[in-house]
Amino acid sequence: MTALRALAAGFRLVGRSWGLPVLLLAVNLLTAAILAVPLAGEMERSLAKSESAHRMLYGFDFPWWSHWHGTRAGHELAFAPDLFGAGFAFKNAELLLRGHLPLGLFASPPGEGDDPLIDPLTLAIGGAYLLVQVFLAGGVLSALRGVGGAWTARGLWHGSGFYFGRFFRITVVTLLLLGAVFLLNRPLTRGMEHLAREAVSERTAMAWLLGRHALLLAVLLLVHLLASYARVITVLEERSSAVLAWWSALAFCLRHPLRTAGQLAVVGLAGVLLLALWHGIDSAWVTTGYKTQLVTLLLAQGLMLGRITLRVGLLAGQIALYRRLSAP
Repeated sequence: MTALRALAAGFRLVGRSWGLPVLLLAVNLLTAAILAVPLAGEMERSLAKSESAHRMLYGFDFPWWSHWHGTRAGHELAFAPDLFGAGFAFKNAELLLRGHLPLGLFASPPGEGDDPLIDPLTLAIGGAYLLVQVFLAGGVLSALRGVGGAWTARGLWHGSGFYFGRFFRITVVTLLLLGAVFLLNRPLTRGMEHLAREAVSERTAMAWLLGRHALLLAVLLLVHLLASYARVITVLEERSSAVLAWWSALAFCLRHPLRTAGQLAVVGLAGVLLLALWHGIDSAWVTTGYKTQLVTLLLAQGLMLGRITLRVGLLAGQIALYRRLSAP
């Protein structure tokens, strides 16, 4: 119950610091606009004075999209039906498990004739966004470190700049560990795929194929948990060494495995429920015309705000848990 009480205290703190998730949402929107605004202009020019414009306004014109997809290149190919609704979550999970995030650092070389899953421009903007998140993480944790939850823009920027170097080193260590994970995952994947091909039943084969993804996802979540606690420890104890912060995070999580993993599991389950809620709303809500499109846009940003709030609440809960369990 200690972990749940700490998590509840963290979300209460985020409730008093509600401006932090809103600020992070604004950063998300500005980053997405780098690609979304030019894409919208290209779509407007392609749909101008055509019957497809009316059909796209009140539904989805697959013949137009098929022609669009066949004549475009780069980031414009990302506009596809599988991104609508809850599809973006599955697409991101696929990119993560195949090593394309971040920057395509851990992806296997594509085979001859294979199209890349994500274009270089999108990867570059994603890398810039990662640096922005590393920068802002110091300010967010500095604000959450306070008991009352009050924060100012000046304090946020100061904390972001003050901890950026330390958090950048933690990120480098994290990427090195992720590289080792994906390097070890390749022979393991080949072995499990061989066992799946040799299986005598379809159920056993599916278990091997799904098991390799579940195992990789669990290890990636573990690395994320340790990196998160390394940042928390750096801020709370003013650590300067990224390696020692990582070592302290590993020791803390090994001493309290159920509590630290339990917080992550609760927030992860809440994220799945939020995604299911969005899927239900998106399926029931019919988007036709400009007015309903604006409502859909607001609902989608509400989903993103909820996901960001869960992420910030987890950080606040980890701060509270570390304080309770590490206090003399």
